[in-house]
Amino acid sequence: MKILAMETSTHLGGVAVVIDGKLVAEENSLRQKTHSEIVSPFVESCLSKSGIKLEDIDAFAVGQGPGSFTGIRVAANAGKTFAYSFNKPLITIDSLMLLAEQARGSQYPVLAIINAYKNMVYLGLFDMSGEEPTYLKGPDAIPVRELSKHIDRDVTVVGDGWETYHEYFPEELKLKMHRDHALLDFPHARTLALMAEKRAIKGQTLDWKSFVPLYIRASEAEETKKGILISPLK
Repeated sequence: MKILAMETSTHLGGVAVVIDGKLVAEENSLRQKTHSEIVSPFVESCLSKSGIKLEDIDAFAVGQGPGSFTGIRVAANAGKTFAYSFNKPLITIDSLMLLAEQARGSQYPVLAIINAYKNMVYLGLFDMSGEEPTYLKGPDAIPVRELSKHIDRDVTVVGDGWETYHEYFPEELKLKMHRDHALLDFPHARTLALMAEKRAIKGQTLDWKSFVPLYIRASEAEETKKGILISPLK
């Protein structure tokens, strides 16, 4: 099975191709250009490296968010266009689950936190005992100062929310949060592609019209219009 995955919901934008369970091509960019500028050349590069064409792809996968509102739409629009044009199925997986999957093997439940700006984080707490991460809490958007209310156990923490805000976490919370610096703090297209292939094999796919982005919050422009202010850190 051939999967083309596009993940652009966070700072890291990427495209990957997986064929029969093996990663054969990948391109990533950490804001070297805007995601809308990199997706098309990255798709072309990955297809060239894989020796296949778009019409050879069996299913397209896109990151669902949460994350950047604009970024989510970049991959979503490309994936929907490809799925429609070639009459192929679509698979969507959320960015918090992708982060958790990248921490597979952790001895603790995985806490994925993505910087949601305005002193907030997108949060997902996952049980890792199954084939896919399973939500214990979330997905949600919470103020950083309220994070302690949601963590009542030892966790492995991943995501750029840690680097952005950990200095503001209470010490009793930090004692529960275990960091493995070998783990990735952004969801990667290769993770999406590998997970998507498993879902495609099981028939867990969508048609292009059924894609629903996981925004959780209103856009920054909408929040500003409503007078929603930056949440204090303490």
